Amino acid sequence: MNISTTSAVPLRDRNKTKTREAIMAAVARRLENDGLAQLSFTEIAREADIGESTVYRYYPNKEVLLEAFWDWAPQAIQRDSYPQNFHELESRLSADFVRFDQREPLIRGMLASPQGRSARMHTAAARQQAFRQLVANEVGDVPDPDRDRLCAAIQLLYSATTWATFKDYWNMDGAEAGKAASAAIAGLLDHARRTLRAPQD
Repeated sequence: MNISTTSAVPLRDRNKTKTREAIMAAVARRLENDGLAQLSFTEIAREADIGESTVYRYYPNKEVLLEAFWDWAPQAIQRDSYPQNFHELESRLSADFVRFDQREPLIRGMLASPQGRSARMHTAAARQQAFRQLVANEVGDVPDPDRDRLCAAIQLLYSATTWATFKDYWNMDGAEAGKAASAAIAGLLDHARRTLRAPQD
């Protein structure tokens, strides 16, 4: 009896995780096909191949569903971790921006949706710390407020907002946008090494 009960719990948990993943993936596909305005629980259920009542059981309304979705979305676009140095940043940036081209409706939804902005703000502190660490690894000790200005500029250039700006105003594809952003970041880091590094004792 104990063995069957113990084995049933993880299986139930796995099934719940699988169902949530199916719903999130379905939201992503519907958003990319039809946009946020046309997103419905009926279409999500059909896309996920589950009952509509199941979607409501996990996410009782659209606001809760989208909040969960925007928390999940960085995993879908492989943006749920941060580079530790410029070499890693450069190698990821063009690939990331090309992926943004491929999933443009999803990325633009993340930028435009209030829930998407809210989800990004949840990770703001972690992003700031990651870029402070990158600057420390590349430049060394940079005194405030120069350090935070440098980190903010690098984070912006690494972002989907920059990808959208290069695409909309300069007609660049993701590969070119990634090269432009990487070059700008390299210039900022080089300038910081020459002018902002804190004096050594």
